[in-house]
Amino acid sequence: MTINLDLLDDESATEAIKTVAEISKTNNVSWALVGGLAMAIYGGDCKSKNIATIADKLLPLKNQGKLRQGGERYLIKTNKKEVAVDWIIRNDEFKKLFQVALQEAVKISDVPILTPEWLVILKFIAGRFKDQEDAVYLLSKKGLVNRKLVKEKIVNHVGATAWGMAKHGYQRWFDLADGKTREDERNEKDGYIDS
Repeated sequence: MTINLDLLDDESATEAIKTVAEISKTNNVSWALVGGLAMAIYGGDCKSKNIATIADKLLPLKNQGKLRQGGERYLIKTNKKEVAVDWIIRNDEFKKLFQVALQEAVKISDVPILTPEWLVILKFIAGRFKDQEDAVYLLSKKGLVNRKLVKEKIVNHVGATAWGMAKHGYQRWFDLADGKTREDERNEKDGYIDS
């Protein structure tokens, strides 16, 4: 089945979110926004074609396809169109991090959303170029992301070795967010957060 996805408009996104919120509440499912809509809530551009969430259980909706990272895609009918909702439930080595991120989600305008720190961590895991762009954007917003908390969450939930393996990638993102170049890096001794 091919699903034609146009960019989301505010009205359709809001209506689809209300629908999944009601279904989730009725079925005792915890969920939170990630992806383009989460980025928009934190001030970024929303050029999303779907709604991306993480959750602890599947919804009793017709599965439109399995997601590569775990979970299902649903179609929510709104007044204007059908909206694709990616309902992510990890069943791999990242499951624990996703569960903790979900537990620590906050509500903004009554919508559960991941904290900026967790968005940066999960975007690192996703690893696409768009995820890097999103994370660098979040990190560049003064006072939005607590960088030490990013490290703390990784160390506390997957260990110091995991942080050691990822810290240079995060440092690159921090440098990009701060407008630093490779030349700047060569001229600094060790501008890295506590390793």
